[in-house]
Amino acid sequence: MSGTQTFTTQTGTYSYSVSEGENGETIYDLSRVFQDGALPVGAIVIHPDYNPFPEVPGLLNVQFGKGGPERDERTDVPMLGEELEAAFIIGHQLVNPADLDVDPEAEKESAPKVRFLRGHLRAAATEVKSPSTTASKATFLAVQDLVTELVKIYRADKATPKREAKYAKLLDAQRAEVLAPQIKEIDDLIKALQLKKAQLTEKLNGHKAA
Repeated sequence: MSGTQTFTTQTGTYSYSVSEGENGETIYDLSRVFQDGALPVGAIVIHPDYNPFPEVPGLLNVQFGKGGPERDERTDVPMLGEELEAAFIIGHQLVNPADLDVDPEAEKESAPKVRFLRGHLRAAATEVKSPSTTASKATFLAVQDLVTELVKIYRADKATPKREAKYAKLLDAQRAEVLAPQIKEIDDLIKALQLKKAQLTEKLNGHKAA
């Protein structure tokens, strides 16, 4: 995908451009479209689950704003809150794209959405430093609709597999950092057991020779 695209949720129309992060993250720079023009509202970043050994396979991490994992490392934090005193949506959400897969035999009154806990969606008056609070129900529903559409776009993007493969290399390096000390610990244990075995064998041979 290239250039500017648009999509519409229940709460409004957005335009966006897509770029790739250093490790294969997909960055969506968003603007809210009004009759008089479009206003930038910030960025949402999507990439595979950041956990080296995830308990649930296939999850996506939806990060609000560009930058590192900590709030004070982020820029372009999206202004999606329905209240002025809690306009900025901060943090991240792990979502399951399988939530959007429709069972053809199931009867559904409305289109499926990605699911996350309202209590985990945080809003604040500023990008950094100001206290955060649980997002209101109106904000939660608006962000859920927006994230649902972005996950659909992410899944349909032909560049996504290549980006995810790049992100997988980052996770492989993290997995190696986790596994290497564990292997070293086992190696040390094996050496200690070999020494203990040699000592016991020497005692056993001494008793046999007596």
